[in-house]
Amino acid sequence: MQAKIMNIVGTLLFAINQWVQVILITRLLGLYEVGLFSYFLALTGPLVLFSRFMLSVLVPTQRKLSYDYVIFQEFRRITNYAFIAGSVIVMIFVDLNMYESLCLMVFVLYKCYENKEEFIYTENIAESRIDFMARSKIYKSIITIILFTVTAFFFRSLLLAVLSLLVSQMLIYYFYDRRFSYSEQRAKIGIKRIEFRNIFILGIGLSMVEVLNSLVSNIPRYILEHYHSVETLGVFATILYFMIITNNIVVAINQSVVAGLAKEAQASVKKFYRSFFRLCGIFLVIIIAGEAILLLFGNDILVLVYGEAFMGYQNEMLLLGILLIFTVYTKLFEMALSIFNIYNLQLLLQGTTFIAAVIFSFIIIIPYGLTGAFIVVIINYMILAAGQVGVLVYHWKYKVGS
Repeated sequence: MQAKIMNIVGTLLFAINQWVQVILITRLLGLYEVGLFSYFLALTGPLVLFSRFMLSVLVPTQRKLSYDYVIFQEFRRITNYAFIAGSVIVMIFVDLNMYESLCLMVFVLYKCYENKEEFIYTENIAESRIDFMARSKIYKSIITIILFTVTAFFFRSLLLAVLSLLVSQMLIYYFYDRRFSYSEQRAKIGIKRIEFRNIFILGIGLSMVEVLNSLVSNIPRYILEHYHSVETLGVFATILYFMIITNNIVVAINQSVVAGLAKEAQASVKKFYRSFFRLCGIFLVIIIAGEAILLLFGNDILVLVYGEAFMGYQNEMLLLGILLIFTVYTKLFEMALSIFNIYNLQLLLQGTTFIAAVIFSFIIIIPYGLTGAFIVVIINYMILAAGQVGVLVYHWKYKVGS
């Protein structure tokens, strides 16, 4: 229990670290720079998720393979190279000047090392060693906050600010994370073509789910940047960061319980659902408290954190409150579906949501701008949640009720 609490604390600190980055870029560099930073996230997000291949869920829950961690590490190394190559191709086709392209390239290298670290997290999640992951997040957050704050305050440069993220990530990876890697301590045996194929086939469905999920989240960003302005995207991304923080917290809790829930699911489906419903109830209490704070003080918090330029976004904060509810439960439902290895239906759900995101983005965001972007994101999450609930009800009926 102490390790799980530490992991939640570490994730909260990591979320605060990411929030500090957005605040400092907004206040010290400007809305254009924070919009550009958000654009980098949107461009690389789908590639990052595909390169990770959701091994953090696949390795602890998969039952068909019995490969050593070294094999999975080799698989990640290859997909990481593919991530860099894909990012370079993206850079060729996006409209960025030389300085912005250099910023993006440094950002890609930062994400590359983050992928390396994420696999070490995966190994420790599979071994139920949550305490290491918690400490890593805490140490990295402290280092990043210090370096990023000093860099942004003294140099007022987006390039150097992003470079500080890369330096922080490399420091924690080489001087702390690698000491807790199982695969780093074992002999390198290389990955065979059939092993790569087997992992690819097993994980491609879940990986595409995450890629589509990222695209669903980022399509409104692309539309805002293209049809409105980078500054409008900056406002959207800044307010939406409350949702990202919430998502990180849910992911941290999921990481803490996924191995245990997977074992319960193997032993008894009824036992799993009892624990899962209890987890949903706990989140409901947290959501009610959070919604009350958001409705009463949301706009005041927005102005206090980001400045007077964010006065008058009450409607967007109300929409954000609705969005947070769906953020929490879609992530919980996604974990449940993954534990039962229901990947193909998740792919179908995300594919449907992706199509809806494209259609509604053009219909709503182009004429209504910022407010329209929030409405589109809510519609997307509503469609996804409805589909997830339908699949879980079907699973309950035929796995538990039968």
